[in-house]
Amino acid sequence: LIPSPSPSPSPSPPSSPLLAPRPKPPQRPDLPPAKRARLARYPNYVPEEETIRNDYSQRYVDSGEWPQNWVLGAELERRFEEYPKQQRLLNLKKESVDTHAAPSCYLSLQQLPSLHPFKFDVILLDPPFSSSFGWDELQEFPIPSLAADPSFVFMWVGSGAGEGLERGREVLAKWGYRRCEDIVWVKTNLHSNRGPGTDPPTTSLLTRTKQHCLMGIKGTVRRSTDNWFVHCNVDTDVIFWEGDPSDPTRKPPESYTLVENFCLGTRRLEIFGRARSSLRRGWVTVLAEGE
Repeated sequence: LIPSPSPSPSPSPPSSPLLAPRPKPPQRPDLPPAKRARLARYPNYVPEEETIRNDYSQRYVDSGEWPQNWVLGAELERRFEEYPKQQRLLNLKKESVDTHAAPSCYLSLQQLPSLHPFKFDVILLDPPFSSSFGWDELQEFPIPSLAADPSFVFMWVGSGAGEGLERGREVLAKWGYRRCEDIVWVKTNLHSNRGPGTDPPTTSLLTRTKQHCLMGIKGTVRRSTDNWFVHCNVDTDVIFWEGDPSDPTRKPPESYTLVENFCLGTRRLEIFGRARSSLRRGWVTVLAEGE
């Protein structure tokens, strides 16, 4: 008789936090408070290396968690824990904006031409592209007649999978703007993750987890002398946000704060806003069709 082979050991489970409870971090009274806080919050934090050790790609395959979920200090309320002066500056800017902001007001998209001859220091757009509304229709909007000189425009152009980045630059040029920055919203899925292999199907080569917002400038603004109009380097060009599960097309609320921190002009216009989430003090909101 030929003896049967011994059973092979069971494979180790994938590295997913859903499969096994995370061990409690060790107590390290020798560390400074900032490092102790990181050690308590992030189980794979190594104080001596000041880094997070992980294979994020494998973790995404095993659990569906996007790597950006593990960026330290990505939450707005925790971003400047170690920079009290920066936090104080942002608090002062928020107080100033709230003090000088007029009550929010809105009008329908059909009333957009009625805003002329008023001029705006900053214009924010989130175009609702569809089979009946594309770049050719967008470029005919009367943005040049509404833009002050100098002024800025912020326009969401999509994930980069299509022609948004290229056509967005073309439209900005047609309106008299030149592109000066590219803001990126990096989506997280801390609460919306349904497990491995559940991301929506896509035709792109990589899983797309970001959206681009092109920033354009009209006229001449010098950061060294025009501090009455701009305050540079207050924010970064990356926003982390989970998204709104009830409105997948909604953009990060932090984008309003970014605009207000940078451009000190108080004449702000948003086009294609939403009645439920876009109305904001200090802004004139032109609602999207059907709002």
